[in-house]
Amino acid sequence: MKNTPLVCILLCNISSGMRIDFNLPRRSFLATGASITSSMLTTPTATAAARSPPTPKQEEIDKYLKSALPEQLAFEMFDDEADYKFDSLKFRRLDSTEDSLFYDRPKLVEHIDERAVEALTKRNNNLIETTGATKVLDLCASHVSHLKGAPNLEVVGVGMNEDELKLNPVLTKFDVIDLNKKPALPYASNSFDLVLCQLSVDYLTRPIEVFEEVARVLKPGGTFSLSFSNRVFMSKQVAVWSGQDDFNHILTVSGYFAMSARRGGAWDVKGSLNANVLGAGGGDPIYDVVCQKYKL
Repeated sequence: MKNTPLVCILLCNISSGMRIDFNLPRRSFLATGASITSSMLTTPTATAAARSPPTPKQEEIDKYLKSALPEQLAFEMFDDEADYKFDSLKFRRLDSTEDSLFYDRPKLVEHIDERAVEALTKRNNNLIETTGATKVLDLCASHVSHLKGAPNLEVVGVGMNEDELKLNPVLTKFDVIDLNKKPALPYASNSFDLVLCQLSVDYLTRPIEVFEEVARVLKPGGTFSLSFSNRVFMSKQVAVWSGQDDFNHILTVSGYFAMSARRGGAWDVKGSLNANVLGAGGGDPIYDVVCQKYKL
């Protein structure tokens, strides 16, 4: 089920609103003939979209992930290990300018609808409760972390815009870091119980390096949860994400875990990797892919 890189990265002239031609893999969907406008590039829109695809069923996801070997997951959406390098076609974007320019102005909006926000918040708080986490890292954080604050909960944020991070009520501290430029975290090894990455994995151009860093800063047995929808800033999403359906998005994130583990990241892919449909049916879909670091 290999994916062919999105050719519009090389062909699309943003300013002219030129129509896009996609080379679609088996599970892809796209309403062909959709044109790009400047507003589509700067506001969250569905990944391909005039018509949303059906939400993958939880049973379908569970069946696939349960039967797939880590090696299979690593190369489901990528042809080889070189495909994972940040300079490969898979991680090209329509807008390749510095991300700091794109995020220079605060974007104080939710990227998903109210129903999806509620589902994501419920999921995050559930993870806090089930893992017993007291120290949380929110990667790619913004003005909201979709968490209920608690007296014994320390939440550290890593984001791109200082003004957004200052407005986040649950953060106890934050750092402004461009993970696409420098995918290194300034924290001690084995220091967090839970790491969240919300609605941002589709913008990471160096995901394997980020996943390896997350594995380093997580405590043994700690959890990494990545949530996403089909709402994106089109100009900044990576090519491997573009034009794919949500099942393939789940496979892409699962592949990141599997490749990180293959390169030495301490992820228990076979024992703990799972994906969940958090919200669907009439609103923005929301999913998460979760894996634990090996326990000592």
